[in-house]
Amino acid sequence: MQEWLKELLGEAYTPQLEESLTAALAQRFVNREELDARQAKWKTELETARAQAADWKQQAEQARKSAEEQVAAARFDAALDTAIGRAGGRSEKAIRALLDLEGLRTSADPEGAIAAALEQLEQENGYLFGGITPPPYAAGTGASAPGGEPDEVLRRAFGLGRV
Repeated sequence: MQEWLKELLGEAYTPQLEESLTAALAQRFVNREELDARQAKWKTELETARAQAADWKQQAEQARKSAEEQVAAARFDAALDTAIGRAGGRSEKAIRALLDLEGLRTSADPEGAIAAALEQLEQENGYLFGGITPPPYAAGTGASAPGGEPDEVLRRAFGLGRV
């Protein structure tokens, strides 16, 4: 820096003047090496921010897909529960256990497939629905043994009477 400064100032040049000019220039202007270092740092920060933005975008997309799947599952469950109720189902758990839920979920027309599956299930297992009631429970013929001689009981059962 000395050569051009000496040419510019001529005889007015002093080392103190050079020091004060160097300090003033350092405050007002940035050294080229320092500028390159700052730019490299900013470029690194920018790339980091872009990578983070891409990660956040991917996470948002996954969250959106997950939410859509949950909403679709809730809608399917509501449609199935409604169809079971309309068909007069007695036990939703039992009916659900006998249905191919995954096949119904993935069908092109889930509502039509649900209706058809419930109709077929009602034909095969009518007791699960309101139309046909199951026979009443029969605990047995009685709690006490019939009285009398064993032979006598058998004779009465076969209509032989006393012998």
